[in-house]
Amino acid sequence: MKMQFTIHAGSRLRLLVMPLALLAAVAWGLSSAADAYEVWVTDQSDTGKETGGFLYIYNGGKLAAKPAEAKPTLALDLAGDVGKFCEDASKKPVRRPHMLFFTADQSHAILSFLSGQVLFMDAETRKLEACLSMGKNVHAAWPTPDMKMVLAANIAEKKFIRIWTDYKAHKFTFDPAKDVMNLGAEEGGERPDTAPICPITEASSKYAFITLRGGGLFVVDVTETPMKIVATLDNNQIHPAGCGGVQVGGVMFLNSGGGWPVAPLSYDVYALNISDLPKSVSAKLITSRDTKFADSHGMAGVGRYVWSADRAGNEIEIIDSLTNLSVGSIELNGPFSGDPAPDLLEVSPDGAYVFMGLRGPNPLTGNAKEMNNAQGSTPGVGVIKVTEDGKSGQFVGVARITNLKEAKETADPHGLAVRK
Repeated sequence: MKMQFTIHAGSRLRLLVMPLALLAAVAWGLSSAADAYEVWVTDQSDTGKETGGFLYIYNGGKLAAKPAEAKPTLALDLAGDVGKFCEDASKKPVRRPHMLFFTADQSHAILSFLSGQVLFMDAETRKLEACLSMGKNVHAAWPTPDMKMVLAANIAEKKFIRIWTDYKAHKFTFDPAKDVMNLGAEEGGERPDTAPICPITEASSKYAFITLRGGGLFVVDVTETPMKIVATLDNNQIHPAGCGGVQVGGVMFLNSGGGWPVAPLSYDVYALNISDLPKSVSAKLITSRDTKFADSHGMAGVGRYVWSADRAGNEIEIIDSLTNLSVGSIELNGPFSGDPAPDLLEVSPDGAYVFMGLRGPNPLTGNAKEMNNAQGSTPGVGVIKVTEDGKSGQFVGVARITNLKEAKETADPHGLAVRK
């Protein structure tokens, strides 16, 4: 299969003579080609008839230096070669490219579609390697740090799926009899809806922390066969529908989020004590905005600080991981956007910038229409310059994304990842 893509600026710099290379580095804030990185973002809006979406790839240094002028080095219509590849493999078209991750060695991208497919792509060559069907839906497909597994959350059928990954051999497999957990069988009491939202993993790759649509948490040992739930929390201890999660030091931080009928608005951040696993897990609520027009979604570790995006409130809250105290926030409403609706967050390799997926005026996922918690006015990638080693930051611009249909803006970015 042939795929067309544009060579990114980091590759071109190596072809220039030294004086020009240095001038380019100064102009774009890059010290050398070795420092170059990419920012990948998905647009969930259709590019075919009820199918497709876009994958955009940016030169990270150029995006950080001049967001409004940055143009993608690749704009891939997912209704084209990717759509055909996945439809041949899964027998149905792809739609709503929702979450995007890279393997620990940055060699592969994993893209999940709400239509139920997980796509594996060579991140350097853009070669498509596999497209697996997870059933009716897959919300997120999360690679473990040891690169042995990808963990998929099927909300529609309340299933948690383990995909075995051998990237060198280009093999991606799962056994329905051994690698699929029916979480619907675990419902009851204070875990009334066990549809999995995000399967967040910790550094050892042994445990997945599965947030649940109706609230609560399952901690699953993914190294055992069959996989085993080793610890649980209920919906009083973890509120519904969280998806943000990041481990900073020995602490796992998780959130609750809005956009679902059970919780159209929700914003809570928890610090989890995971030192007693597999015997038990405990959660401490460290900040909450549940009484405000707030919706927690994206989360990132910036140095010792945890950044938490308030999608409805248009802020980034900053939490000190050493004290679990909120130490401030970054207000995003202003000259670059009147309603940015920050979603997922990713950090540049040097920790100097944080990139935000900004939602569109017609959000396609995670939006409660009576609240419009996920509605934004400037679909694209927002850029924040990190200050005080992560304790603060300055919103410096937006790279806009558009997909106009009959004069209506349908672009709705969501998946976001940085490739070093």
